[in-house]
Amino acid sequence: SWRDRPLHLIFGMLESHDADGFLRPLAPHVKALHALTIPGEAHARSAADAAAAAARVGIAAATRTDLDDALAHLADASPTGRILICGSLYLAGYALRENGSTIGKQT
Repeated sequence: SWRDRPLHLIFGMLESHDADGFLRPLAPHVKALHALTIPGEAHARSAADAAAAAARVGIAAATRTDLDDALAHLADASPTGRILICGSLYLAGYALRENGSTIGKQT
């Protein structure tokens, strides 16, 4: 049901995981991937390596310096598109911290 708008991935993953295997089933549904090196993670796959994995499975990919860079690019290039942040829970945690999330915080 997500075929009504272009789908963009913001993707980061650890080196120990199979990026090609993760991305292959998503490839037919994705317009483009924006690869990040997960900040603060010693074993994070580089953004260039993540983008190369995407290219190997047929996804157009670019590297981005950080989450803000990826989101700013998407706001300009595809303002009505959908964004899926995926690949690693470490990336999700980074995205939540950058967003100022209060999930899990007690008040």
